[in-house]
Amino acid sequence: MRIVILLCCFSKVFSQQIFDNKPIIDEKGIQIFANKIECHDDYNGIHQSFYALQIVNITNETLIVSWNIDYWIDGICVTCNKPKNEENSYKIKLLPGESVEGTCNKNSIPGTKIYIRELYNPNSKVLTKFEITNLDVKIE
Repeated sequence: MRIVILLCCFSKVFSQQIFDNKPIIDEKGIQIFANKIECHDDYNGIHQSFYALQIVNITNETLIVSWNIDYWIDGICVTCNKPKNEENSYKIKLLPGESVEGTCNKNSIPGTKIYIRELYNPNSKVLTKFEITNLDVKIE
């Protein structure tokens, strides 16, 4: 009985980050999706999981989108109440109907790939939550 209760509680904690291909943001003419991906660099022995953000312009206008991301690692927000600066602020230009998405590529568009954890490493710190903050959408 205790195991069932524990499993129920555990699944509820992590269900907050399961997105099921629904937009996590649908406002101001954009939709943002978060899809979990695994990235494997066998040559260097690096195996990680990420959320790949897909940002879609659903308007007929060219948009300038800017945002920040707050991260919770092992339940603690490591970016909350810290200054937002050039290093942790993101900005893209999207043409009408255009979509961009984070990838495993190291040159992925900044702010579109969110680190979750090292795979195969039980001691890896784990992203437990993230929030897109300071979302600003302007028509160019």
